[in-house]
Amino acid sequence: MISITSRTVSSSTIERRLALRTISATAVAVVAVLAFAATSARAEGAAPDAAGLWAKNCASCHGKDGKGSKAGEKMGVKDLTSAEVKGKLDRTKTLDSMNKGLKVGDKQVMKPYTEKLTAAEIETLATYTLSLK
Repeated sequence: MISITSRTVSSSTIERRLALRTISATAVAVVAVLAFAATSARAEGAAPDAAGLWAKNCASCHGKDGKGSKAGEKMGVKDLTSAEVKGKLDRTKTLDSMNKGLKVGDKQVMKPYTEKLTAAEIETLATYTLSLK
């Protein structure tokens, strides 16, 4: 028996309390690791946010709606919602311009995005681009 501040506590009681604290701390740690793993798995498997990617990477030239921004119009950006442009644009051309950039003559008018975006993000943006109306 051990006397702690005028209370007598048996060593088996102290051992049980320590065991419970250890089990509780371990349980909290396991729950935290599982929660982190679940969050990471969701983030890795989540589809990229098309509108967010467009706003961040494309809207400065192509406009929020694909019709072209003021700066884009000065550079000759085409209205991606027009029937004429949509008739000439397909998935392959869209992906090529995002992956390789776009040149008019010798002038680079759109830089490639392969160093800035993942393949999944480029695929998402291509789908988004073709869906503009």
